[in-house]
Amino acid sequence: MNKYSRLLQKLDNTSLNNNNLLENQDNIHITIYKNDEKYDHLFHSTYFTTRREKDRPLSKKDAIYDDKPIVREYILINDRVETLPDLLTIIDKYKYNALNDYNINLQNLHNIKPYLIQLNDIVGNNELKERILEQLLYFLQDFHKTKDCQGDYMHTVIYGPPGTGKTEIAKILGNIYCKLGILEKGTFTKATRSDLIAGYLGQTAIKTKDVIINSLGGVLFIDEAYALGNGEKQDSFSKECIDTLCESLSDHKDNLMVIVAGYESELNECFFNVNKGLNSRFNWRFKTEECSAENLHKIYLKKSKDIGWDNDSIENDNLLKWFKKNRDEFTCFGRDIETLLTKIKISHSKRVFGKDKSLHKKISVDDLNNGFDIFLKGKTPKNHFRVDLLNSLYC
Repeated sequence: MNKYSRLLQKLDNTSLNNNNLLENQDNIHITIYKNDEKYDHLFHSTYFTTRREKDRPLSKKDAIYDDKPIVREYILINDRVETLPDLLTIIDKYKYNALNDYNINLQNLHNIKPYLIQLNDIVGNNELKERILEQLLYFLQDFHKTKDCQGDYMHTVIYGPPGTGKTEIAKILGNIYCKLGILEKGTFTKATRSDLIAGYLGQTAIKTKDVIINSLGGVLFIDEAYALGNGEKQDSFSKECIDTLCESLSDHKDNLMVIVAGYESELNECFFNVNKGLNSRFNWRFKTEECSAENLHKIYLKKSKDIGWDNDSIENDNLLKWFKKNRDEFTCFGRDIETLLTKIKISHSKRVFGKDKSLHKKISVDDLNNGFDIFLKGKTPKNHFRVDLLNSLYC
């Protein structure tokens, strides 16, 4: 083949490797489906030029390489993986090349790299990260598939105390599986009670089925799934929704991943207890952990840095001691840190009003302590937390 034929082959491979739909009939008609007009025009121009030139006689230089077969190199990757950083190291170490063969699905690993970084950057929850890594390696190697092609359940529960990152982790996990290549469409859908439950008996099943059908081939995420049911006074709408969902978990187990997140006791009481078949369909369960004073300290520094505020005027050791002293006041952990930071900024704005701008966004010890006082005054009493939660969720 001449250089144009070789280029044409590369264009074909590039199109497939980038998930573009390429239709080529008799080497004349070509259609590229991609939401990028500039790319589309460039590809068309290059492709048609290549098709016209591919039969041109070879030059002496090209004749040297004519009909040389493309040799595909087999790359064996046997690096040990025990942690998420180990997996990220492999991705950085081995660049994906479509002309090579690998013993692992390196292309899909590169696709999920941004979300692996997000998961790895979450403060704490090391055991949860290890369990997610096990799930990831299991599905990445297609060990979930069986002879009947139905495979194992992918449905997942993420539960734990308030403010420990359940929703954030669920979204990251959903994005990982959307990009991993084991689901047909790789879409991510978030649903709430209002998306699934209708106002009239009989309509809820239809509404729930519509959400499920639209989610097929991807991930359906139901945050605070206990809002769907009621452990004490079950209403027919809730049961209709959960029964429909339970049936679909089995019917579409090979083409749908459902992730639910929430507090453990409320999930058991207001979701899993509504239909006894739900438990066995959620094989994967990850528990977020309470934050230590050290992790609260890290979360605080990370969140303040992310918004462009610095704590340089406070000794880091003293700041850590401060969190150890006041750790028990942060019952909602990461969420409480966000609230504390807001109160600190309010205190800071009062202190620096009318002063030089060089003092802005530099947190002092006074800002910290005064903000903490404001934080404490606005806290909900511990014994009211569960009552307020259940009342807000119709439970």
